[in-house]
Amino acid sequence: MLEQVREHAAWHATTVNRLLRATSPWVLFVPIVGAITIYLLNTNPDIAPYLTKEQAEIISPLILAVGLAVAALLAAWSNPYYKWLALFAFALLLRELHFGGTNTGFYVALVLLIGWASYARDRFEPFISDKRIVSLFMAVLWTYAVSKTFDRRMWDHVLPAGTTRDLFEENLEVLGHVLFVVLVVVSVFIDGVIPPTQRN
Repeated sequence: MLEQVREHAAWHATTVNRLLRATSPWVLFVPIVGAITIYLLNTNPDIAPYLTKEQAEIISPLILAVGLAVAALLAAWSNPYYKWLALFAFALLLRELHFGGTNTGFYVALVLLIGWASYARDRFEPFISDKRIVSLFMAVLWTYAVSKTFDRRMWDHVLPAGTTRDLFEENLEVLGHVLFVVLVVVSVFIDGVIPPTQRN
């Protein structure tokens, strides 16, 4: 039993190592650049009204619905990665709709989905080894993670005057949603989903 646990741990550790090695350094700067851009846009009185929490809660489900629709279409292909992508999109959308328990449910789903991807990593090729796919996925997770630090009030003491944590938290989440849609779109062009003759 203990030996099996060690084997599983070693397998998943190898997966994590592979993903980290495939992740581009630019991923770390995405939420930083995003936060600076959000701050600058918020100084424009014509744009600021579109950066409120209320607006973000309207646009976020719409963005994710687009990602889910495309991912659901891709799920018809044989590679389980596309089904994984559709389930991830569905979990994100449910979380954004704010039903009771969806926030906790999302984190449970995320752990299960990542565990599935690791366990079946050979079947997820070529996606799990594709630098573009891995980097975009990591950028999505990292941007969401940084947005949560604003929710936890970790930056309240350094926020510029006239701004709130909601401004950064909500709009970084929107950025994460946009990155997810980009991930879905890029996935369309991997593994021959679109024939090469139709890509130009």
